[in-house]
Amino acid sequence: MNAYLSLFGTVSMPIVVACLLGYVYQAWKSPDARVLADLSLYVLAPCLIVSALSSSHLEGGSFARIAMFTLIQTALCWAASVAVAKAMRFDTASSRAMELTTIFANSNNYGLPLLLLAFGAQGFTLGVTNVVLHIVLVNTLGLYIASRSSFSPRQALKKLAATPLVYAAVLGVLLYSLHIPLPASLHGSLELIGGAYAAIVLLMLGMQLRKTNWRITMRRELWISVAMRIVIVPLLSWVTIRLLGLEGLEASVLFVQSSMPSAINSLVLMERYGGDKEMVAVNVAVTTVASFLYLPLIIHWSGGL
Repeated sequence: MNAYLSLFGTVSMPIVVACLLGYVYQAWKSPDARVLADLSLYVLAPCLIVSALSSSHLEGGSFARIAMFTLIQTALCWAASVAVAKAMRFDTASSRAMELTTIFANSNNYGLPLLLLAFGAQGFTLGVTNVVLHIVLVNTLGLYIASRSSFSPRQALKKLAATPLVYAAVLGVLLYSLHIPLPASLHGSLELIGGAYAAIVLLMLGMQLRKTNWRITMRRELWISVAMRIVIVPLLSWVTIRLLGLEGLEASVLFVQSSMPSAINSLVLMERYGGDKEMVAVNVAVTTVASFLYLPLIIHWSGGL
């Protein structure tokens, strides 16, 4: 019980407080959340990616294994969500919303503190690499999926090519691969700006929850998407770990991190490009609350991998 309360206090409470402040701010000022979405996509996330990748000290073999897991697990989750959406005859907006919440986990502002508590500094270091790759994917593949709610595939690809995230990811990988350090002053500047990313995204979640019509909880699409994130995603993560032959701490960290609740970043993309924002916001809220109960089980099971 003490460990549970410690986890709630150090990891969950900051999320709750930030969302509450966003909720109150939306009720008080009714701001345009698209401005914050643009700030996150075009300024904060690129700075975070370049600073994190350029300063990574993870050895090449481990980086390659984590990257391979991330790519395969993402592909499996995408395929599963598309198949379920077609089988259940979801409309386009609901399908895109479920794809985003199934594929992308809240591995950053929730996942990293949890890994530090559960696995210590070594687990945290492994998790950072997965987070950086996750941020790259959510702002490239995720952007493509979200924009497909309103645009054709060709238009969506044009939107993707126009975002700085793609070029920030390429630059970051080059700096990491070639072991080129950024000047300390430049790295510090990028790190400072990128550090605001998580806070802005959490505030946006609170703002969207304030605008949400809670009758959405009666929709079957919502609960199917919640089940995909809580039940199907951990299963697919386990399958990926077995396919790659991962074991030990690496396997445990990746299993726990990929089983986090739905990514708040998905809401940023829905806000920017249109789509079923209410379904995404409520899915994030429901899976986050549910995670207080199911994540201790996930951590326990990860010890057997």
